[in-house]
Amino acid sequence: MKTPLSLSVLLFATLLPPLPASAGSGEAAPVDPHAPPPAAVPAAAAAEPSENEDRQSLLRIGDAKLVSGDAASALIAYRQVATTAINDQEEVRALLGLARAHRLAGDGVKASATYENLLKNHPDCPELPTILLELGRTLRDLGSPKLALARFYSVINSTLKLPEAESERYRRIVRTAQFEIAETHLAMGNYPEAVRFFNRLDLLDLAPADRARARFKAAQSRIFAGDKTGAVTALTVYIGQDPNDPNGPEARFLLAQLLGELGRRDESLRVTLDLLNNVRARTDKTGTWQTWQRRTGNQLANQFYQQGDFASALLVYRSLDTLDPAPAWRVPVLYQLGLCLERLEQPAAAIEAYTQIQKMAGANPPANLTDIVRMAAWRSTQIAWTLSTRNQIRDLGPVPPADAPPPKP
Repeated sequence: MKTPLSLSVLLFATLLPPLPASAGSGEAAPVDPHAPPPAAVPAAAAAEPSENEDRQSLLRIGDAKLVSGDAASALIAYRQVATTAINDQEEVRALLGLARAHRLAGDGVKASATYENLLKNHPDCPELPTILLELGRTLRDLGSPKLALARFYSVINSTLKLPEAESERYRRIVRTAQFEIAETHLAMGNYPEAVRFFNRLDLLDLAPADRARARFKAAQSRIFAGDKTGAVTALTVYIGQDPNDPNGPEARFLLAQLLGELGRRDESLRVTLDLLNNVRARTDKTGTWQTWQRRTGNQLANQFYQQGDFASALLVYRSLDTLDPAPAWRVPVLYQLGLCLERLEQPAAAIEAYTQIQKMAGANPPANLTDIVRMAAWRSTQIAWTLSTRNQIRDLGPVPPADAPPPKP
């Protein structure tokens, strides 16, 4: 038994305007004895406008619930309209909303079935390109990239027979479909194809943000394809042309890593320090820059240290030390910095770094810092003992070589 539309709308009464103060107060409205009797209205004629309004209200409620992320309520609203729609426009809107609500709920199988139902029963509807685009994304999420590609290509073909009046809207959809084709090739591991499609996007009339994203994705595809030299060139161009793009920090990390792998240490160091000292990180409220600064600095500094390039590692650790004043961050960084100074034979500076650790941690350091603080104290003591021993040996004068003749009496 289907729920009447009016009852369905009442399920969402919180979204509807409140009744006037007099309504439902329990007091009968005054009756004018001289007023003419109300005209009789046929039951069918009175019911039809009311049901039309109910369906429109449910569609609005479904849209609002979808935007707010309430998939369960959106499904109820759209399903009521889908089962009682009286024209194609209502049915298309309800089924499209139903498919989107299924996607929001994480049910890609039901979403794809609903999109396919739309394509079968309404093959010429104005929303056809959008339906095909969303179906392609759903199929890709379900692990069917080849079927997804077919739907994305269908988006491009479907716009050829649509009215010219909405040509700009359809051009945007086509550009989005081309993006999705490139992304799908990337997800499938077809890296040369991904590079080709992302580079082709760079030639289109895209918004600056979309063009920057295409350049970054093209560079990523080259990395996955094993073209390190080409990726370095692509990343360098991307960073130079789109320095403020949200993917910029990750691009710098990838570039620094690639340069190091290619043996171009000086360039790798320069890119790393550019990221660590970049002023954009101070105004980035998302934390993206800070996250990539820490990851890049830690990874590249460790690589420099392991390769024996202690001077470069020291520069990176000194920049890392300025990122966060919290002991949980600075104590490990200072310890690594001290190790670099030891390897560079700067014992006094190394002791100063280890002493800072002990002062910062205090008498009762947190459990996660206890071992580092203990090691810093031990290394500081060892350096001091070594320096003291060297001074004592120097005071004794030069030691004769083992084969020297004994002194004369």
